[in-house]
Amino acid sequence: MKLLHYLILGSSLFLSTSSVADAKQTNIDICQVIAAFKHQDKTAIASFVVYPLQREFPIPAIHNEAEFVKRFDELFDKQLIALIANSEPHKDWAMIGSRGTMFANGEIWLDSNNRIIAITYQSSKEKVIKNRLVQAQKETLHPSLRAYQRPMLEWKTAKYHIRIDDLGNDNYRYASWSTDNPTTDKPDLVLENGKRLFEGSGGNHLYTFANGNYVYRCYVNQLGPSHAAAGTLDVFKGKDHILSDDVIEVLSR
Repeated sequence: MKLLHYLILGSSLFLSTSSVADAKQTNIDICQVIAAFKHQDKTAIASFVVYPLQREFPIPAIHNEAEFVKRFDELFDKQLIALIANSEPHKDWAMIGSRGTMFANGEIWLDSNNRIIAITYQSSKEKVIKNRLVQAQKETLHPSLRAYQRPMLEWKTAKYHIRIDDLGNDNYRYASWSTDNPTTDKPDLVLENGKRLFEGSGGNHLYTFANGNYVYRCYVNQLGPSHAAAGTLDVFKGKDHILSDDVIEVLSR
């Protein structure tokens, strides 16, 4: 019994020591991120990013370090830079299970290696860019789809080209075409009165649309494993799951 007691005690001490070491390593890595922002070292910050870095639809994603440096001032204004530069690892950065590490209220997310995988913050400069792109994009849509408040996502699956827009007051619209048809064509299916549901604070969410006995569900995988699809279209007829179609191309999200 004494031997068992010592083995258990030793294992506990080892796990505790390992956890402390892991925590220290995490803090060291986050301190490097903080220091890079303190010195506004754009090249260093760019090296911490996992690419492509998605931006809010219809702003195009950032695909490499050079592009990140070029667009740095779109992503980070003085306010956000100051928040990060003056942050404290234990106080302002929190590990949220398998989702990664969250800064403040989720403005930035890091993966298990403390690399930047998401920036949910949007500067005033990026908002201007987004509004300009939204207006230009409306001209590429069928006239019946040009009235909306905010574009949410655009996907291609193996079978469909899908677009979701916010019509205002939490009313989302689903439109889909056969994958090879242009969006200037009249869509094959349009559903309104959709709802958006979030899974915690990690960013993953889904849209649901009812069509008689059918339910269309678009699941957006923001912070899943790197090998996972960016999203999935699922269709249900009553209780029967009749279609599961993974996203093969994110046109924007």
